[in-house]
Amino acid sequence: MRYKMKRILLEVFEYVKIIIIALLITNFLNVFVFSLSEVRQSSMEKTLMENDQLIVERLSYTFGQPQRGDIIVFIDELEVNNTIPARIKRLYEDMLSKIRQKDGHLRLVKRVIGLPGDEINIEDGYVFVNGERLEEEYLSVPTNAKSLDYPLIVQEDSYFVLGDNRTVSLDSRDFGSVPIEKIEGRVMFRFWPVNKFGLVK
Repeated sequence: MRYKMKRILLEVFEYVKIIIIALLITNFLNVFVFSLSEVRQSSMEKTLMENDQLIVERLSYTFGQPQRGDIIVFIDELEVNNTIPARIKRLYEDMLSKIRQKDGHLRLVKRVIGLPGDEINIEDGYVFVNGERLEEEYLSVPTNAKSLDYPLIVQEDSYFVLGDNRTVSLDSRDFGSVPIEKIEGRVMFRFWPVNKFGLVK
């Protein structure tokens, strides 16, 4: 009887150990390597559609900086703590929100247009970066300047972002440049719907 109980306890311990290792690996991957994200607005059409499921790659911005043209995911909150414990806390808060079928931390998907120190101007429906008109083949409508004063200089450690669907996009024309600490990663793949699986550009 004692031997049987000992064996059961050992089996339980092995299962618990496997679960803990799996959680640690999941935490590591989500915090440092990649995460999953869902498009919840139409502001990136036609590049990304509402309900598209994305793989967001984090390593590029761990060892480098966002580049013009990158499609990024960032947290739309006033204050963002980017320490490792805070990232893990956000991960579990988002998981809990999904289980409860509630909204977690709000994230936006946009395209990087201006880098730190760039001069941005919007004129006659076009975007100009450092005096040169930006070629944007992905656009189907002109760019409205909205209410900002142009030209403007992108702040240090911040990025000027715009949605591809400029008529409806809430972006840097509304809330200004996005600080680097709010950026979670670069959109790399779309894995759903299956017929659109592939790299995102």
